[in-house]
Amino acid sequence: MKKRLLKKLLCWIMIITFSISTVPVLATEKKETVDEIIRKMSLRDKIMQMMMLSFRYWDENPQDSQEQVNFTEMNDQVSWIVENYKPGAVIYFAQNLEETKQSYELTMKFQEAAMKNDGLPMMICADQEGGLVYRLKSGTAMPGNMALGATSNPQYSYLTGQVIGSELNAIGINTNLAPVVDVNNNANNPVIGLRSYSDDPKVVGEMASEAMKGIAESDVISCAKHFPGHGDTSVDSHYGLPCVDKSLDELKNCELMPYETLIAGGIDMIMTAHILYSQLEKDTIYSLKTGKEEALPATMSDDIITGLLKESMGFEGIVVTDAMNMEGITNSWDEVQAVVNAIAAGVDMICMPCNLTSMEDVASLEKIIEGIEAAVQEENIPVSRIDDAVTRILTVKHKFGILDWNASKYSLENAMTIVGSDYNRTIERQTAAAAVTVVQNKNNTLPLKIKKRSKVLVMVPYKNEEAQMLMGWNRAKEAGLIPNSAKVRSVCFDENTTLKTYKKDIRWADTVIIISEIGSAAKMNGGSWESAYPLEVISYAEKKRKTTIVQSVSKPYDVQSYPMADAVLAVYGSKGSGVDPTEALVGGITKSQAACGPNIIAGMEVILGIFGAKGTLPVDIPEFINGEYTSKIVFPRGYGIVYESLSQSQVSETFVLHQESK
Repeated sequence: MKKRLLKKLLCWIMIITFSISTVPVLATEKKETVDEIIRKMSLRDKIMQMMMLSFRYWDENPQDSQEQVNFTEMNDQVSWIVENYKPGAVIYFAQNLEETKQSYELTMKFQEAAMKNDGLPMMICADQEGGLVYRLKSGTAMPGNMALGATSNPQYSYLTGQVIGSELNAIGINTNLAPVVDVNNNANNPVIGLRSYSDDPKVVGEMASEAMKGIAESDVISCAKHFPGHGDTSVDSHYGLPCVDKSLDELKNCELMPYETLIAGGIDMIMTAHILYSQLEKDTIYSLKTGKEEALPATMSDDIITGLLKESMGFEGIVVTDAMNMEGITNSWDEVQAVVNAIAAGVDMICMPCNLTSMEDVASLEKIIEGIEAAVQEENIPVSRIDDAVTRILTVKHKFGILDWNASKYSLENAMTIVGSDYNRTIERQTAAAAVTVVQNKNNTLPLKIKKRSKVLVMVPYKNEEAQMLMGWNRAKEAGLIPNSAKVRSVCFDENTTLKTYKKDIRWADTVIIISEIGSAAKMNGGSWESAYPLEVISYAEKKRKTTIVQSVSKPYDVQSYPMADAVLAVYGSKGSGVDPTEALVGGITKSQAACGPNIIAGMEVILGIFGAKGTLPVDIPEFINGEYTSKIVFPRGYGIVYESLSQSQVSETFVLHQESK
């Protein structure tokens, strides 16, 4: 107990004695140049400009609390940290953003705190990728990158960027840690998958470039990630350290191609990957944490960050790390050494250098600052390296008007109008529908023609997917495609469900539509209940001469698993029921204004003929047999069965909107 109290006392002494520095703000009348600002900054000021802090959770009284609390409202403690430490950036997570009014007010308070004591405005960042990873609960989710790849039309990616940029800007978020430009050339990738546009690097580069243009229209910074590539891995760097054994030539022919495209197009920020590239970086460093020599992931590799990205590829923007609390880093390195190594390697901004959940954690931030200062004094990090980083950061801030930040440019009324608007959700709906890819359609089962006595059973693995399936049904009814006398029934299955549970319902129906939600090779072809139960249902329904339709809602590699089904289609997303791989949160769709993934709804709209089928596979589908993928391709990239809409009432306005936006 005495040690604990002493530690707390020392922490507070450290905080109280922290010297308040001054950083000049650009005057409205006469803007100072970036160089002039830097000349007036202390070393500590410069170091803090390089820090991107997170306040995902906050505990004002950690000794009395039993659980973490989402940080959604500014308090005196966090305000004090921002005012006095003056970080260059903060990053939001879903825990910070409850709804539009709250999100807007939080952002305004952050910038207000940042600009006190002559501070500089911050980069306010979020991973608003769209699809699996989005942060604005009241915003527009969009169907995700792989769905965009399935449209085969970069204009949809541009429109998605417009929607995302407009909503972020409306609540004061000026930096989007997207797009993901990883090439998903590993079918069993556990963390990228649907977050990638394609397994074709040219498609990835083209789609990402259009997204960047759309985002930039709202003066929001884009950040390409995860350099030099996280697509060909079977380990999630949140939970381990992946290793990619590829030569530079191999990377140039695939993983690096999208980055070359984006750098040529003026991308302002690139995020590193916590991945070992054994052929690019052979050096090791003695780890103070493990007590042995450790290989260097890309985030800490000077050969990769400085030699390859900055010098060889000519990138002049900000290099930011992926979150430094991920196990790909923390398993081998302590916080101080990890940050020092990354900066020495050429990184300009550190994302989440330490976990900040209470005032007690400020001691960790102080320790990191002191560690960087010591490295500079000992010439392990040249002052020129720090100055280069801060120059890059302030140059981008100046380019996007962040240094001239003014609260009068924003309004809650504007935020409420834009975030989750009907306009944005119309684009979302049309984009999701354009992505739906039919790969199997026996006897022209689709589009499904519902008759007066039709009885349709929809079967889902997660309860809140029922609402999405039924929303698609109701939209078809509103479009005049479903007679009032036709019936629909929905049921939910799980690991405890047996065929007997819903035999009666299957016999009742003439058509069964079932969801397949397979996220890994281990779950393919009956490897788990998510695929075993659909296989069992399809087999039984076929014997009873029922029409069977499978909707693949996760990675599309499972479309090969149901050859007995009458129709199989891929929709590339299940947000609203699935798991966000960056933070393992289950999203909800119970509130009418809440953002939810449009993919499952779009699948039903294409099944029922509101929209025609026009999507094509953005990735090759390799054969899965005996528990692993082979080199044989079952369905090639670009494959998709096309048919026309049954409805004359749905006129696509997407490209009209695109032209008007220009």
